[in-house]
Amino acid sequence: MMWNMVHSVFFDLDGTLFDTLGDIRAAINYALRAYDGTEASPDEVRRYVGRGLRRALAQAVAEHCPPLSDEGEFELMLQLMMGYYRNHPCVYTVPYPGIPELLENLGRNGIAVGVVSNKTDDLVKAVIEHYGYSFGFVSGQRSDYPLKPDPSLLLHAIGQVGSDAAHSVYVGDSEVDAETGSRAGIRTFIVSYGFRRKEELSAAGIEETLENTAELASSLSAYFMKPW
Repeated sequence: MMWNMVHSVFFDLDGTLFDTLGDIRAAINYALRAYDGTEASPDEVRRYVGRGLRRALAQAVAEHCPPLSDEGEFELMLQLMMGYYRNHPCVYTVPYPGIPELLENLGRNGIAVGVVSNKTDDLVKAVIEHYGYSFGFVSGQRSDYPLKPDPSLLLHAIGQVGSDAAHSVYVGDSEVDAETGSRAGIRTFIVSYGFRRKEELSAAGIEETLENTAELASSLSAYFMKPW
């Protein structure tokens, strides 16, 4: 397939635009402690994320918590985690080095920019609003679309900014993102500076990765109408 010049770029949030690991870990561990669980380490939480916060907590509970009495108890833990996270969304969260400049350059070149995440929608918006960034489309998990790697929300986002698959790029940091982009039929870049290390991505069959935002900027610029 011939890739045309890029009109729109869509990003995953966690591990791609922002290092959110500290705040996700704090929220998970808050819920674990309330049920006599042991704390999950940063590397463990890094492994849990990617398919939504509910699934991340479920994995943490399985590895760090005494057996729960029923599903209702898990739902209470989920409420605890989400309540804590909503009240502390950006204590540790920061954009990765080079991301502010990258977003500025995309805007200067007239590229529509969006965010498609498996994170709960209100938390996605809270992080972005905290830093004052402006995007043409922003969405996290929502009831009318399945989670990634289903490509439906990404394809909807592309249409919402007036672009199409042939003129779009998707950027993520995990095997979930790689599958999402593949199923959407769009050019996809996977970074290895986020929540998945290069060796983990390689083990998942992803050999081509970008190790920092400078490499990402360079790779994206090859598809622009105008040089940076």
